[in-house]
Amino acid sequence: MRGGALRPMEFPALSALMIHSTHGPILFDTGYAEHFHTATGPLPERLYRWATRMRLPPHQTLERQLGRFGLALRDVRVCIVSHFHGDHIAGLRDLPESSVLTRKSGYSALRSEGRWRGVLKGGLCSLLPSDVEQRVRFVESNRCVRLPEPWSDMGDGYDLFDDGSVIGIPLPGHAPGHMGLLVRDAQDRQVLLAADACWSRKGLREMRLPSSWVRPVMHDWRCYRSTFESLHKVCLRHPEIVILPSHCEESLSSYQSEWNGQ
Repeated sequence: MRGGALRPMEFPALSALMIHSTHGPILFDTGYAEHFHTATGPLPERLYRWATRMRLPPHQTLERQLGRFGLALRDVRVCIVSHFHGDHIAGLRDLPESSVLTRKSGYSALRSEGRWRGVLKGGLCSLLPSDVEQRVRFVESNRCVRLPEPWSDMGDGYDLFDDGSVIGIPLPGHAPGHMGLLVRDAQDRQVLLAADACWSRKGLREMRLPSSWVRPVMHDWRCYRSTFESLHKVCLRHPEIVILPSHCEESLSSYQSEWNGQ
């Protein structure tokens, strides 16, 4: 974050579980998995491991966390991928029964990049399941819908299950095909799973963009800034809306506290 201290920090890499009335357990991203260590063993991929050091205690693995809800890895039939950075797809290989729902541009970019460019842009093609070509589906085939207020300025979204329950929102800039999800939780609150469109609640609230040091790893800085500014406006005008970035402990803790309080 611009204006922050130049020091290492710890942050979560989130995966979100949704229970759909028709499609059952659905994941939004997977977070980390041990496959990340395997994928970043050789050079140049090892540079990725050095830049973002993963720590994954046993109780935080996808299998153990799903188990808390009485679910197994095979129970997940759909995994929606926001984008193809390693900390968002490292667990895909652990979901043998799951289709992969994503935007075509993000998937195509990962498959076309060489190893060096992939590392520089946060991509690890070896994290994809061997049968991913048979399992991937692109959201562009879903019905395109006009986004509701207060998101209407951000264009159109994708009705991912043709029932209005999960809307994919393009959030361009951070990575090719970057996408968030607009859903309602069990308390009927509007929630945006924002992935990496912003990295912290504090930064979004105060309009503090990432440091210029990270611009080279952004797919499109101009688009990222525009997306960030749009989310900032929603954050200020509609504090009742929950915006959950994938790497913000403050946002996660606040949401969980509100949930437990109800």
